[in-house]
Amino acid sequence: MKIIVDAFGGDNAPTEILKGCELAQKELGADIILSGEEAKIRNAAKVSDVLLAGMSILPAAGVMEIEDNPGDILKAKRGSSMGTGLDALAAGKGAAFVSAGSTAALVMGAAFLVKRAPGVKRVAIGAVMPTAKGSFLLADT
Repeated sequence: MKIIVDAFGGDNAPTEILKGCELAQKELGADIILSGEEAKIRNAAKVSDVLLAGMSILPAAGVMEIEDNPGDILKAKRGSSMGTGLDALAAGKGAAFVSAGSTAALVMGAAFLVKRAPGVKRVAIGAVMPTAKGSFLLADT
């Protein structure tokens, strides 16, 4: 499964995002496509000793900052790491998109750029919760 990852979404990006992607690739065999500024991704990987072998990079300019207007994902920030990743998902270049960036922008982008599945009227946010016997999905968190 190809997973598109916003390399610049979330705290301590891109380094921590890259570390997580490397772990997902090693432990789960995930096929990762990193969305973001290629030079910055490669530099962060080099500095933190993250191996990018087997991961591809989807070039994007800029970042959807947490303080940006969520609606900017549709126009002004469409070329950001989040916007580019969502567009790639909508084009079928991956099976999933992951971002630890602005939740509001991600919900807006998912609804208007990727579109909802038929019959789905609104977005629900889910969180995987660990338990002693495994895990469960808590929806609409």
